[in-house]
Formats: sequence, structure tokens, C-alpha cells
Amino acid sequence: MKLVSTYPFDSGQVTEMNSKGIEVTLFKGEQELIDSDAYTDADIIIANHRTLQQDFLEKCDRVKWVQVAHIGIERLPMDYLKERGVIVINARGSMGLPIAEDIMTKMLMLARNSVKGVKNQLEHTWGRIGPFINLSGKTAGIIGAGDVGTETAIRARAFGMKVIGVNTAGNPLPEFDRMYKQAQLNEVIVQSDFIILTLPLTDASLNLLDEEQFRLMKPSAFIINISRGALINEEILFDYLKNNKIAGAGLDVFVEEFKLGKLPAKSPFWELDNVIITPHCAGGGDQFHARFSQGFMHNLDLFLTGRTDEMINIRQFGKGY
Repeated sequence: MKLVSTYPFDSGQVTEMNSKGIEVTLFKGEQELIDSDAYTDADIIIANHRTLQQDFLEKCDRVKWVQVAHIGIERLPMDYLKERGVIVINARGSMGLPIAEDIMTKMLMLARNSVKGVKNQLEHTWGRIGPFINLSGKTAGIIGAGDVGTETAIRARAFGMKVIGVNTAGNPLPEFDRMYKQAQLNEVIVQSDFIILTLPLTDASLNLLDEEQFRLMKPSAFIINISRGALINEEILFDYLKNNKIAGAGLDVFVEEFKLGKLPAKSPFWELDNVIITPHCAGGGDQFHARFSQGFMHNLDLFLTGRTDEMINIRQFGKGY
């Protein structure tokens, strides 16, 4: 059995896989993989969503399992993969902790006006940087109560925040003070001091925050988005930020960034002084390798013994995430 991967397993893990009868070929990047012909007879392929497209997969006669080392799968050709009976797995469960920490960092930076503080430091200026707000007593509205949303709720509660959330059915969760259905989104928007997007991009969530939702926001509200830029109508978001109709935002993702792999220098968002911009890095952290590898090796043992129905994080066809 053969595995090709752009994910950098360490030598010990490769040796362990070899001992299980797996031939492992690692690539330093996506282009190196694409330029080779070593993937065409692979049974398992780990690569990113830009690589795992139909034209690439059509050359892979033996592939039975594809995996991405990230969460979003909306760009994968899921209908084609379903037709071929290929197992699709993402990195769910590996990124909840670091992304939740990133969200809390953005919330604290916005609350403490840290962008202004850093600007003063770089300019060697000693001056007032308020006003500040406290997270304690504020309401965090977490839209998307999966792994990331739940880890964020735990940390927000530790800061004394009221935590409300949105999931598909509005089912109660112990980490949240109250849950709402997606149809009740506006009820969450009205209450929230921090509106936090931790849900996948699907046809149903495209422009989830649109003109109606922005009109309902508190003028003091902040938006945190670490998921996909297209969850928000960016034209309206920019207007509300530029004209101080809301207090600010922490943005790790943008529509153009998702298309191009970066936020262009000409983007008007760079000019806003009430926005924290990070380069789609919320999932980074020194523990990711251990969590991702542990999940993969667990699944590999199940796969090799024919117990694929017990594998974790298998994506369901038709859901879009």
C-alpha cells in the first residue's frame, strides 16, 4: 500500500508506517507533488484542496482515501469523490485549541486597543491608547459550535463572558449559556458584543452576515472571522468599519485571500485602524503536528484492518463540511 503526502511526517512516523507495510513518499510542497508521477498509484493522498481537484484525481487509479491538513473542504470535488467511493478526511479536532487561542488574542487586542499601542511602540511614542473595554460581562456570540466554537466558548467563559451560540438545530451544549438555531441568527447578533464566526462556508452560509445583520449590530460590536471571508458581505463590512458603525474586527480570512492565497496590498482593509489583520494563520501552533499525526495514525490502523466505519473525521457527502 502506498501513501504520498505533502504533510511532513517525521522520520519516526515514516518508519512506523513502513513497518505496517506502507510505502511512504513525502513531498516538500504541492507543486513538487503535482510535477511528479509518484502519486498516480497511491492508495492514500494527503495534500491541500487546491491540489486534490478532479483533473489530478483522475490520474489516481488506486486512491481510496484523501486527506487535507486543514478544516475547509468546500473546494474539494465531493460529488466526484463520492462517485468513486473515496474516503475524505480533514483536520477537524487538530485546530480547535490554537484557533480558539487566536480568537481570544484578537478579542483581547481589540478590547485593549493594542493596534494603537504597537503603532506607538514602533514610532517610539509614549501616549494614551484608550479607550479600553473589559471582556468580563460582555456577550460572545459564537456562530458555529463545532470543535473551534466549543473551545472558544470554554475560554470566553473563563474571562467572565456570557457565551451564546448558533448550531444547526439549536441543541444545547454545556459550554454555552444558550444555543440558538441558525434561523435565530439575528437574535444572537442583537445581543452580542463580539460576533465570532467559526462555521464552514456552504451555500447556506454564504454572506451569512449581510445588510440585515449589520443593521442589528451594536455600534460597540466587534466581529472576529477565522473561517472564510465569504461568510460576510465584505462591501458592507468595510463600510461599517470605515464609518465606525461598529467598533472593529479581527480578520484572518478574506474573499480575495481565499482566491489568491494572500490579501493584495491594494485591499482597502489595510487602511483601517480598527481592524486586526492576520494572514490566515489562526490554526498555527506547536502542538498541531502531534494532534494531526495522532489522528492520522489512529485512522491508518483502522483503514488497514478494514474498519473504515470507525475512522474519525470522515466528511459526509452532501453537507459541504
